[in-house]
Amino acid sequence: MTRARGEPSAEFRLVAACCRWPTDVAAIRAAASAEPLAWPRVVRVARRHRVIGFVRRGLTMAGLDVPRRLDELYRPMLQRNLLHYAEAARLAGLLADAGIPVAFLKGVVLAELAYADQGVKQTVDNDILVAPHDVPPALALLDRAGYRLNDPRNIDGARLPLMIDLFRECQLVHRDTGALVDLHWRMQSLEQLAPEPVVADEARMVTVEGKPLPTILGEAMMIYLAIHGARHSWARIKWLADFNALLVKMDDASVAAMRDRAARDGVGPCIDSALIQCERRFGTPVPPEAYRSRRARALVWLADRLIFGPDETVDQHLVPGRYMRVWLASAAMMKTRPRFLAHVAWDIWVAPRDMLAMPLPRPLRPLYVLISPVRRVGRLAARGFARARSKTMRAPQEK
Repeated sequence: MTRARGEPSAEFRLVAACCRWPTDVAAIRAAASAEPLAWPRVVRVARRHRVIGFVRRGLTMAGLDVPRRLDELYRPMLQRNLLHYAEAARLAGLLADAGIPVAFLKGVVLAELAYADQGVKQTVDNDILVAPHDVPPALALLDRAGYRLNDPRNIDGARLPLMIDLFRECQLVHRDTGALVDLHWRMQSLEQLAPEPVVADEARMVTVEGKPLPTILGEAMMIYLAIHGARHSWARIKWLADFNALLVKMDDASVAAMRDRAARDGVGPCIDSALIQCERRFGTPVPPEAYRSRRARALVWLADRLIFGPDETVDQHLVPGRYMRVWLASAAMMKTRPRFLAHVAWDIWVAPRDMLAMPLPRPLRPLYVLISPVRRVGRLAARGFARARSKTMRAPQEK
């Protein structure tokens, strides 16, 4: 089937219809019958956007055959979801006993709030937010709970303060089960983007499968999800589905209050771009004022470069350059305040690995502006030398 460049395929439209919440059986049947479908592509799109559970549920409720490959992918997904739920409940208890205030972000708490079902949304990890001063005891507790630091690695006493100052999160992996934890001490991926919550004051309990888990609720959660989606150019429809599932439960006054708070925080385009996408992809009614922001419309246009069309089934590692260009453009559109743009420029220019490789005291950290490009050139030169040497060594063997 041919289509205009940048237009979603019939397979993508079916996947998007399955991601509406509550499940819209009529929309799924209409999308399935509109054009001939390549079912292997449906599975690839669902896998790429991490919405296997949505598509399987939607096809089943619509009385359509579920591709066998989709069922094969769903079983391990569900097992991982249940593993991360069990770990979230265990870690919440350990952290509470240790007196460390935390909030779980996305993951199992979002699955409960949005769908009341751990079998729909794919949970890749547990995102846990702590205050910056609680990072060292939280890391020590997670180590005792079976988790090792995976990214970044080799963090010693000299590098830990640097990591806390200049990063927002680190990833840990369980030594036996492979369960993942992203430990956050800032919610936002870009500094100066939006106010950070005081975890001890703003965390609220949500009951998930009978277990209490602390999280951030209401406008703060919605703004966080919108910022996360816009920061990644909504490259996965999964993120938009989560935002939409919470949006449809809000009344007009709550949506207006959310937009007002986002505008005060300087991130109104992030919320408005999320609202526009929800109306375009899922038919959710949104305030017409959301379309007035040029930056919001620009964020939507950028997101369309990654969410469907040529990249419907293409993951980031296959076209990293294209993703990076869109993400950088999105970051510049999210907020125009000078301090924020200065932090964006720093993140572009200074590589985190260079900061960790050469830990400097705070007064000397501006030197990373000079150190990082020098080290980057050195890495490029080393790779070029290695390739040339490998080619030279292969030449006699080929003869």
